Amino acid sequence: MGHARVAFLAVAGRISRWTRARWRTGRGRAILAVIVALILAVPSGLGLVLVTVLGGDGGADVPVTRVATLGVVAPLSGDLSADGASVRNAVSLAVEEANESGAIPGWRLELSTRDDLSRPDGGAQAADAFTANDRLIGVVGPLSSLVAKVALPTLSAEGIPVVSPSNADPTLTGAGTDPRSRPYPTYFRLAGTDDLQARVAAEYAVRTLGRRRIAVVDGEPRYGTTLGGRFAVRAAALGATVTSVYQVQGDDPDGSELDSTAEAIEQEAPDLVYLATGAAFAGKLRTRLAEAGASIQVMGSDALLQRRYTDSAKSAADGDLITSLLAPPTRLPAAGAFVADYSERFGGPAGDDGSTTPSGAESTDASDASKRNREEATPTPGTRTPPATRTPPATRTPPDTRMPPATRTAPDTRTHEAVAVGGKGGQPTPPHEGGRPAARDPAGSGADGGDTAAAQRRQAAHDAAVELAQRRAEAIPAVAAYAYDAARTIIRAAATVLPGRPAVDAAARHDIVAAIARGSFAGVTGSVGFDRWGDTRTPSVVLYTVLGGRFVALTTWT
Repeated sequence: MGHARVAFLAVAGRISRWTRARWRTGRGRAILAVIVALILAVPSGLGLVLVTVLGGDGGADVPVTRVATLGVVAPLSGDLSADGASVRNAVSLAVEEANESGAIPGWRLELSTRDDLSRPDGGAQAADAFTANDRLIGVVGPLSSLVAKVALPTLSAEGIPVVSPSNADPTLTGAGTDPRSRPYPTYFRLAGTDDLQARVAAEYAVRTLGRRRIAVVDGEPRYGTTLGGRFAVRAAALGATVTSVYQVQGDDPDGSELDSTAEAIEQEAPDLVYLATGAAFAGKLRTRLAEAGASIQVMGSDALLQRRYTDSAKSAADGDLITSLLAPPTRLPAAGAFVADYSERFGGPAGDDGSTTPSGAESTDASDASKRNREEATPTPGTRTPPATRTPPATRTPPDTRMPPATRTAPDTRTHEAVAVGGKGGQPTPPHEGGRPAARDPAGSGADGGDTAAAQRRQAAHDAAVELAQRRAEAIPAVAAYAYDAARTIIRAAATVLPGRPAVDAAARHDIVAAIARGSFAGVTGSVGFDRWGDTRTPSVVLYTVLGGRFVALTTWT
C-alpha cells in the first residue's frame, strides 16, 4: 500500500512539472487544451456506445408510444368565432382526458385545428390539409352545413371519419333522395335536421300559438331547400296562410333591403314572422318592426341565438321565440362534470373568480362551496353529474308559450332554467323543515343562535355554488358539449382499433368508421349513437324565449 502511494505521488509530480513547463508557451497551452478536450470527451463517447448497444439489444422490449391526430374544423375567426373557439376547447379537453387516462393503449393523441372561416373555400382548404396528414384518425366538424357540403367529398373520399356536432342539412345523409342513399359513408352527425326543426317550429306556431297568417324572411344561401322554405311548407300544410317568403341577402350597405322588407311586413300585418336570417339582420328588422308599432310575434331559427341579435333588438326582442337543434348545458342532466372541467381549463364567465356569491354570503364560504361543488361534479368512472339549475322568475313568463298537448315532454324536461326565487331581494329562499321558517335568535346569541348562524352560512355557501355552476353552464355555447361528445365518439372508436397497430392507415380508418357506426355510449348530450345513414338516433329541438336580453330554454322535444 505504501509503495503504491509513493509511486502515485511520483507520477503526479512528473505530470505537474510537465504541465507547468508547457504552460509557459503558446504552443504548450494549445496542446494542454487538446488533452483536456479529449479527457472530457471520453465519458460522452462511452455513453454513446452504451446507448447504441442498449438501443440495439436491451431496448427491444421498451414499448413505443405512437402518435395519432384528431382534427377540428370550425370557424375560429369572424362572427362565429366564439362558437368555433368553444368547439376547439371542448375537443382539446377530450384529447387531454384521453391522453391522461391512456384511453388508447400505446398511442398518444395530438390536436390539429383548422379555421374554415365559416366559408366554403375555408372548408375546402381545411379538408385538403387534413388529407395530407397520415396520422389523422378523424375530424370533428364542420359546424356549418354549407362548409360541410364542400369539405365532405374530399374527406369521405379519403376514408376519413367525420363527426359533426351541428350540421342540419338533411341532404348530407341522403334524406330526400329516392331511393335514399348515403352520399358520405364516413360522415356522422349529433344534431337533428332542418326537417325536424321546421316541423316542430311550424307545429308550435300554428297549433300551439294559433297563428294563421305567417310571413317568412329567408336569408340562407340558395343551395337547395332552406330552413325557411321548409318551415313555410310545413306551416301551410297545417292550415296557415303563408303571406310571403322574403328572400334577403342581409348584407346590403345602404339598408335598402331592410327598409323594403320591414315596410312590406308592416303593410301585410301577419300575426307571426319567421326569421331564418343572420342575427345582425334579424336584430335590425326586429327593431324596425317595434319602432313602427307592429305587434307581431317573432319566431326564428337558431341563427338568432347570438348576442348580436339581443344587442341590436334590445327590449323589442323580449318574448321572441327561437328553436335550436342543440340543447344548452343547463338542460343536459349529464353535463355537470363537463361544465366544471371546461370552466376550470378554459375559464368561466366574465368576472368569475371562483367565488361567486349571492347577497350575504362570505367569500370564504363561497370558495369552499365552489370547491365542494366541483368535487361533487367530478364523475366516478362512467358517470357524470348535472349542474344545479335555476329558472326565471315566475313573473317573467312570456305570453303564448304553452306546450301543445301532443308534444309535451316529461315533467323533468319541461321546466324553465331555474326555480322561481323568493325572499328578500329576490334571493333564493332557504328551505325550512316542516315548511315553516326556523326560529331565530335576534341577537344571534346562545347555542340556538350559533347553530342558526352556521346554518345560514352553509346555505349561503350552497347558494353560491349553485349560482356559480349556473353561470358557468350558461357561459358555455351549446355546440361545445356536442363537440366534446363528437371527439369522444372518434376516440372511443379508435381505442378499439389502434392498439397493436403500427400506424394509422386506410384500413385503420375504415375500422374506426365501422366502430363509430356500431357503437353507442352515454355522453354529455345524452345517448350517443347513429342510424345506418349516420344521423343521430336521439335528435332534439329546444324552444327558447328572450327575457331581458337572455336566452331562456322553455322546453325540449326529443
